[in-house]
Amino acid sequence: MKKIVYIVIITLLAGVLPGYAQDKPKKSRAEMHKEMVEFKTKYIAQEMELTDEQKEKFAPLYEQMDRERWQLFRETRALEKKLKNDKTATDADYEAAVKAMNQAREKGAEIDKNYNEKFKKFLSAKQLYKMKEAEDAFNQRMMKMRMKRKQKMKSGKHQKAQQMRAK
Repeated sequence: MKKIVYIVIITLLAGVLPGYAQDKPKKSRAEMHKEMVEFKTKYIAQEMELTDEQKEKFAPLYEQMDRERWQLFRETRALEKKLKNDKTATDADYEAAVKAMNQAREKGAEIDKNYNEKFKKFLSAKQLYKMKEAEDAFNQRMMKMRMKRKQKMKSGKHQKAQQMRAK
């Protein structure tokens, strides 16, 4: 069963991702993120072996939790980028950034804790555990895909540079 799920995921992503590179109207990051969250939610629900009734309750709640996590990630990432690009940053700036990142981790843990309480109302402990496993597996697959795409892009640029030099 899991092999089928993985094949379906790879097939969907293989079909969706190249489609973005074609001459179709480009989707905004927000639209792409929304689609990815929906896909992720369905994948996790399937891995958790939810009933239809549980799926109806799970999907909107999970997507709400994901939005809160995403917002927290974006805020933290913006702070990191700002500091990284600031050549005049002081020790006080770095100290404030470290403090903010620690607070963000705590807030993330609080988000998880709050939603776990909500999920417990209709999910078993085993299903909650499977949710965490499925999230980790999904995130690892996405990371591998990003790495492969980056490597492919780098090798493509490297090949183009070599071709230009050869001319």
